[in-house]
Amino acid sequence: MSGLTLSNVLGSVQFIEAPTGRRLAIMDADDWIGLVEWLEEVEDRQVIRANLERLRAGPEVSGAVLLEEILDEL
Repeated sequence: MSGLTLSNVLGSVQFIEAPTGRRLAIMDADDWIGLVEWLEEVEDRQVIRANLERLRAGPEVSGAVLLEEILDEL
């Protein structure tokens, strides 16, 4: 997140109450983009961890498909 920590980003969020009574979170757009990128990375790491044993087994054992085969189907 461009050098910022998650706690700094979350700590900079401000809350306002809309006329409807809903609470809204306000934050810097760059912090929002950084937060989304961070969350995507966390998700990627979870997918890798969940499939690590299969990945370590190698392409033949894991049932991997060649990129060329996929591209040919497109």
